Amino acid sequence: MRKFLLPVISAMLMHATISFALDDSELEAGQWVEKSFVIVSSTKSYDESLNKAKEAAKTLRYSLDLRDLIPDKKTGLTFSRATCEESFDSYPCYFPRGRSDDGKYVSIEYSSAFKTFAKGYYVVVIANGSVDSPMLKSSLKLARTTGYSDAYVKTDKVFLGCMH
Repeated sequence: MRKFLLPVISAMLMHATISFALDDSELEAGQWVEKSFVIVSSTKSYDESLNKAKEAAKTLRYSLDLRDLIPDKKTGLTFSRATCEESFDSYPCYFPRGRSDDGKYVSIEYSSAFKTFAKGYYVVVIANGSVDSPMLKSSLKLARTTGYSDAYVKTDKVFLGCMH
């Protein structure tokens, strides 16, 4: 499984490193797509978000996928030094969920990596996908009926184009 994930992570890290330096006008419009994220919690504390993520995974019966991310003062979250240096010759490195990983699972993301999210928060995401996805609607409904009455959907643009 890890042999498969390394090329995927490498491609996604490349996206993060380059895409945040560019804005929509510098890239072809067709390479950006709106994605929506179902959020059950946001906090400035990683430890608090980790507790909430574990609780949400158990309550909702969704898998917990922290993607081997760890807190980092510079980028909010980062992959391991080895992963970052192998893929980009630099550390730390982080890309948020949303590029090629739509679905129902619990993760922690750092809000500053998204263009339109409030900055500086650890966000507990339980699902992401296309804006009008029935899966997102059902995840939101489930969250709201199982103790997460403040759950909401946030939409942002995600770059899907080639990075070379």
